[in-house]
Amino acid sequence: TTREAPSQLSTFTEQEQLLKAIEKLTIQLYDMTQERNELREILANYNKDLNNRLNFELEMLKIEHKQEIPDMQKLPMEISEAVDKCKHLMEENESVSYYHRQATLREWNQLKKNVCILRQQNRLLSKEQIELQESCEKVKRFLKEFHEMICGPSAEQQQVG
Repeated sequence: TTREAPSQLSTFTEQEQLLKAIEKLTIQLYDMTQERNELREILANYNKDLNNRLNFELEMLKIEHKQEIPDMQKLPMEISEAVDKCKHLMEENESVSYYHRQATLREWNQLKKNVCILRQQNRLLSKEQIELQESCEKVKRFLKEFHEMICGPSAEQQQVG
């Protein structure tokens, strides 16, 4: 029995240590389970919030999409109208430019003719002025001669003096 007592004591101590270890592990398992459950709740709330936000954003995108669709459907027509308007403006610009060039050319030709006419008139007027000056000189000489014939050379000297 003496042999059995130390052996029983040793077995009792081992069992006691095992029970303490089991109790410690049980407490740790309980704590870990509690922590896991808290984390699950946090994750569930986070997922719920995330899903709510994503659903809200998805709904907002759907609304924006519905609002944009009519504009997108109008876009090809608006582009076509803009292209037509550009073509029309280009044609109009070409015709205005052509008519402007034609008008400018006609105006330039008319001015050129007017310059030629004015030069010719100027030459004629200059010639006429020279002829008038020559005629005036002839008339002066004629009057002087006539005066001398009527009044004599002495009358002319009296007028000068």
